[in-house]
Amino acid sequence: MLKSLGVVSTSAMHEKSITRLLKSAIGDQAAPTILLTGSTDETLLGIARRVCVAIGVDAEITVLDVCRTPLAFMEAYANRNQMDLKTIQADILEFDPSETFDVVLTHAFMGYFDDLRRQRLVARWHTLLADQGKVVTIQRVRPADSPSIVRFSCLEASDFVAAAVCAAERHGISQGPDLMRVEEAASQFSQRFFSHAIRSKSSFERLFLDAGMVFNCLDYRSSGQRENLSGPSVPSGGEYAHVVARKA
Repeated sequence: MLKSLGVVSTSAMHEKSITRLLKSAIGDQAAPTILLTGSTDETLLGIARRVCVAIGVDAEITVLDVCRTPLAFMEAYANRNQMDLKTIQADILEFDPSETFDVVLTHAFMGYFDDLRRQRLVARWHTLLADQGKVVTIQRVRPADSPSIVRFSCLEASDFVAAAVCAAERHGISQGPDLMRVEEAASQFSQRFFSHAIRSKSSFERLFLDAGMVFNCLDYRSSGQRENLSGPSVPSGGEYAHVVARKA
Protein backbone atom coordinates (compact mmCIF):
# COMPACT_ATOMS: atom_id res chain seq x y z
CA MET A 1 0.00 0.00 0.00
CA LEU A 2 2.70 2.48 1.02
CA LYS A 3 4.76 1.66 -2.06
CA SER A 4 1.78 2.21 -4.32
CA LEU A 5 1.35 5.64 -2.72
CA GLY A 6 4.99 6.50 -3.43
CA VAL A 7 6.04 7.19 0.14
CA VAL A 8 8.60 4.40 0.55
CA SER A 9 11.46 3.51 -1.75
CA THR A 10 11.40 0.65 -4.23
CA SER A 11 13.88 -0.45 -6.84
CA ALA A 12 11.80 1.54 -9.35
CA MET A 13 13.62 4.68 -8.17
CA HIS A 14 16.80 3.22 -9.70
CA GLU A 15 15.31 1.42 -12.71
CA LYS A 16 17.48 3.15 -15.32
CA SER A 17 20.65 2.43 -13.38
CA ILE A 18 19.69 -1.19 -12.61
CA THR A 19 18.93 -1.66 -16.31
CA ARG A 20 22.35 -0.32 -17.28
CA LEU A 21 24.19 -2.42 -14.69
CA LEU A 22 22.30 -5.62 -15.47
CA LYS A 23 22.86 -5.27 -19.21
CA SER A 24 26.56 -4.87 -18.52
CA ALA A 25 26.64 -7.92 -16.26
CA ILE A 26 24.80 -10.15 -18.74
CA GLY A 27 27.04 -9.08 -21.60
CA ASP A 28 26.85 -11.48 -24.53
CA GLN A 29 25.42 -14.44 -22.59
CA ALA A 30 22.45 -15.92 -24.44
CA ALA A 31 20.87 -17.74 -21.48
CA PRO A 32 22.16 -16.37 -18.17
CA THR A 33 21.06 -17.75 -14.84
CA ILE A 34 19.95 -14.96 -12.51
CA LEU A 35 19.33 -15.17 -8.76
CA LEU A 36 17.16 -12.36 -7.48
CA THR A 37 17.19 -11.98 -3.72
CA GLY A 38 15.89 -9.51 -1.16
CA SER A 39 13.13 -7.90 -3.21
CA THR A 40 10.03 -7.14 -1.16
CA ASP A 41 7.69 -7.24 -4.16
CA GLU A 42 7.73 -7.81 -7.92
CA THR A 43 9.36 -4.48 -8.85
CA LEU A 44 12.91 -5.77 -9.27
CA LEU A 45 11.70 -8.89 -11.08
CA GLY A 46 9.85 -6.66 -13.53
CA ILE A 47 13.01 -4.68 -14.23
CA ALA A 48 14.97 -7.89 -14.83
CA ARG A 49 12.31 -9.22 -17.20
CA ARG A 50 12.25 -6.00 -19.21
CA VAL A 51 16.04 -6.02 -19.52
CA CYS A 52 16.07 -9.61 -20.76
CA VAL A 53 13.31 -8.90 -23.29
CA ALA A 54 15.06 -5.75 -24.50
CA ILE A 55 18.39 -7.46 -25.17
CA GLY A 56 16.84 -10.72 -26.38
CA VAL A 57 18.20 -13.18 -23.84
CA ASP A 58 16.42 -16.23 -22.49
CA ALA A 59 17.30 -15.89 -18.82
CA GLU A 60 16.55 -18.50 -16.19
CA ILE A 61 15.45 -16.49 -13.14
CA THR A 62 15.28 -17.78 -9.59
CA VAL A 63 13.91 -15.64 -6.77
CA LEU A 64 14.85 -16.29 -3.17
CA ASP A 65 13.39 -14.81 0.02
CA VAL A 66 13.10 -15.77 3.66
CA CYS A 67 9.47 -14.58 3.59
CA ARG A 68 6.66 -16.14 1.62
CA THR A 69 4.84 -12.87 0.88
CA PRO A 70 7.23 -11.35 -1.70
CA LEU A 71 7.48 -14.72 -3.40
CA ALA A 72 3.70 -14.68 -3.84
CA PHE A 73 3.90 -11.21 -5.40
CA MET A 74 6.55 -12.45 -7.84
CA GLU A 75 4.69 -15.66 -8.70
CA ALA A 76 1.61 -13.60 -9.52
CA TYR A 77 3.71 -11.28 -11.69
CA ALA A 78 5.27 -14.26 -13.49
CA ASN A 79 1.84 -15.73 -14.18
CA ARG A 80 0.57 -12.45 -15.61
CA ASN A 81 3.56 -12.24 -17.93
CA GLN A 82 3.86 -15.93 -18.89
CA MET A 83 7.27 -16.21 -17.25
CA ASP A 84 9.00 -19.38 -16.15
CA LEU A 85 10.10 -18.58 -12.62
CA LYS A 86 11.60 -20.64 -9.81
CA THR A 87 10.85 -19.45 -6.28
CA ILE A 88 12.65 -20.59 -3.14
CA GLN A 89 11.82 -19.69 0.45
CA ALA A 90 15.08 -19.71 2.37
CA ASP A 91 17.55 -17.58 4.30
CA ILE A 92 20.20 -16.33 1.88
CA LEU A 93 22.93 -17.04 4.45
CA GLU A 94 21.90 -20.70 4.56
CA PHE A 95 21.07 -21.15 0.89
CA ASP A 96 23.39 -23.78 -0.58
CA PRO A 97 22.13 -25.02 -3.95
CA SER A 98 23.92 -27.47 -6.19
CA GLU A 99 23.94 -25.00 -9.09
CA THR A 100 25.62 -21.60 -9.38
CA PHE A 101 24.42 -18.39 -11.01
CA ASP A 102 25.77 -16.03 -13.62
CA VAL A 103 24.23 -12.99 -11.92
CA VAL A 104 23.07 -12.24 -8.39
CA LEU A 105 20.73 -9.24 -8.49
CA THR A 106 19.70 -7.26 -5.41
CA HIS A 107 18.66 -3.75 -4.47
CA ALA A 108 19.06 -2.02 -1.08
CA PHE A 109 19.42 -5.43 0.56
CA MET A 110 22.61 -5.08 2.61
CA GLY A 111 21.06 -2.83 5.24
CA TYR A 112 19.15 -5.82 6.60
CA PHE A 113 22.43 -7.30 7.88
CA ASP A 114 24.72 -6.12 10.66
CA ASP A 115 28.46 -5.85 10.01
CA LEU A 116 29.30 -9.49 10.71
CA ARG A 117 26.34 -10.95 8.85
CA ARG A 118 26.96 -8.56 5.96
CA GLN A 119 30.41 -10.11 5.52
CA ARG A 120 28.75 -13.53 5.45
CA LEU A 121 26.23 -12.25 2.90
CA VAL A 122 28.86 -11.10 0.42
CA ALA A 123 30.86 -14.29 0.97
CA ARG A 124 27.68 -16.26 0.22
CA TRP A 125 27.17 -14.29 -2.98
CA HIS A 126 30.72 -15.24 -4.00
CA THR A 127 29.95 -18.93 -3.36
CA LEU A 128 26.70 -18.74 -5.33
CA LEU A 129 28.35 -17.21 -8.40
CA ALA A 130 29.62 -19.22 -11.34
CA ASP A 131 33.16 -18.55 -12.56
CA GLN A 132 33.27 -14.91 -13.66
CA GLY A 133 29.73 -14.44 -12.32
CA LYS A 134 28.67 -11.00 -11.15
CA VAL A 135 26.77 -9.31 -8.35
CA VAL A 136 24.60 -6.38 -9.44
CA THR A 137 23.36 -4.12 -6.68
CA ILE A 138 22.62 -0.55 -5.67
CA GLN A 139 23.12 0.20 -2.00
CA ARG A 140 22.79 3.33 0.09
CA VAL A 141 25.97 4.52 1.83
CA ARG A 142 25.17 6.87 4.69
CA PRO A 143 27.25 9.66 6.26
CA ALA A 144 29.98 8.61 8.67
CA ASP A 145 28.16 10.18 11.63
CA SER A 146 25.01 8.11 11.10
CA PRO A 147 24.03 5.80 13.96
CA SER A 148 24.88 2.14 13.43
CA ILE A 149 21.16 1.29 13.40
CA VAL A 150 19.01 3.84 11.61
CA ARG A 151 15.40 4.38 12.68
CA PHE A 152 12.76 7.03 12.17
CA SER A 153 12.93 9.88 14.69
CA CYS A 154 9.64 10.94 16.30
CA LEU A 155 9.46 13.96 13.99
CA GLU A 156 10.28 11.89 10.90
CA ALA A 157 7.64 9.33 11.86
CA SER A 158 5.02 12.05 12.28
CA ASP A 159 5.97 13.64 8.95
CA PHE A 160 5.91 10.23 7.28
CA VAL A 161 2.38 9.45 8.46
CA ALA A 162 1.21 12.89 7.35
CA ALA A 163 2.81 12.40 3.93
CA ALA A 164 1.13 9.00 3.53
CA VAL A 165 -2.26 10.49 4.37
CA CYS A 166 -1.71 13.33 1.87
CA ALA A 167 -0.70 10.82 -0.80
CA ALA A 168 -3.81 8.76 -0.11
CA GLU A 169 -5.98 11.84 -0.44
CA ARG A 170 -4.35 12.65 -3.79
CA HIS A 171 -5.31 9.11 -4.85
CA GLY A 172 -8.94 9.76 -3.94
CA ILE A 173 -8.93 8.17 -0.47
CA SER A 174 -10.22 11.06 1.58
CA GLN A 175 -12.07 9.55 4.52
CA GLY A 176 -13.36 6.42 6.20
CA PRO A 177 -11.72 3.05 6.95
CA ASP A 178 -9.47 3.09 3.86
CA LEU A 179 -7.78 6.29 5.00
CA MET A 180 -7.48 4.91 8.53
CA ARG A 181 -5.74 1.82 7.12
CA VAL A 182 -3.23 4.02 5.31
CA GLU A 183 -2.55 6.00 8.49
CA GLU A 184 -2.14 2.83 10.56
CA ALA A 185 0.15 1.21 7.97
CA ALA A 186 2.36 4.29 7.83
CA SER A 187 2.49 4.48 11.62
CA GLN A 188 3.46 0.81 11.97
CA PHE A 189 6.06 1.07 9.22
CA SER A 190 7.74 4.10 10.78
CA GLN A 191 7.79 2.40 14.20
CA ARG A 192 9.15 -0.94 12.99
CA PHE A 193 11.62 0.06 10.30
CA PHE A 194 15.34 -0.16 10.98
CA SER A 195 18.45 -0.47 8.87
CA HIS A 196 22.04 -1.39 9.69
CA ALA A 197 23.91 1.59 8.28
CA ILE A 198 26.82 1.33 5.88
CA ARG A 199 28.79 4.44 6.87
CA SER A 200 31.96 4.25 4.82
CA LYS A 201 32.72 3.77 1.13
CA SER A 202 35.99 2.07 1.95
CA SER A 203 34.36 -0.46 4.30
CA PHE A 204 31.66 -1.10 1.74
CA GLU A 205 34.25 -1.79 -0.97
CA ARG A 206 36.30 -4.04 1.34
CA LEU A 207 33.30 -6.35 1.71
CA PHE A 208 33.57 -7.31 -1.96
CA LEU A 209 37.35 -7.29 -2.22
CA ASP A 210 37.79 -9.43 0.89
CA ALA A 211 35.25 -11.92 -0.50
CA GLY A 212 37.33 -12.39 -3.65
CA MET A 213 35.59 -10.07 -6.08
CA VAL A 214 36.73 -7.23 -8.30
CA PHE A 215 34.70 -4.28 -9.48
CA ASN A 216 33.66 -4.08 -13.10
CA CYS A 217 31.64 -1.00 -12.15
CA LEU A 218 31.63 1.08 -8.99
CA ASP A 219 30.35 4.61 -8.76
CA TYR A 220 28.49 6.66 -6.21
CA ARG A 221 25.50 8.75 -7.14
CA SER A 222 22.89 10.83 -5.40
CA SER A 223 19.41 9.34 -5.43
CA GLY A 224 18.07 12.03 -7.73
CA GLN A 225 15.00 12.18 -5.49
CA ARG A 226 14.18 15.39 -3.64
CA GLU A 227 10.80 14.75 -2.11
CA ASN A 228 9.30 16.60 0.84
CA LEU A 229 9.93 13.55 2.98
CA SER A 230 12.68 12.64 5.39
CA GLY A 231 13.47 9.34 6.99
CA PRO A 232 15.65 6.28 6.67
CA SER A 233 13.60 4.48 4.00
CA VAL A 234 11.88 7.12 1.93
CA PRO A 235 12.67 8.58 -1.52
CA SER A 236 14.75 11.48 -0.24
CA GLY A 237 18.27 12.62 -1.07
CA GLY A 238 21.18 10.27 -0.44
CA GLU A 239 24.27 8.69 -1.96
CA TYR A 240 24.09 5.22 -3.46
CA ALA A 241 26.79 2.80 -4.61
CA HIS A 242 26.13 1.39 -8.09
CA VAL A 243 27.94 -1.93 -8.34
CA VAL A 244 28.85 -4.71 -10.71
CA ALA A 245 31.28 -6.95 -8.82
CA ARG A 246 32.82 -9.97 -10.56
CA LYS A 247 33.99 -13.21 -9.01
CA ALA A 248 37.73 -13.11 -9.51
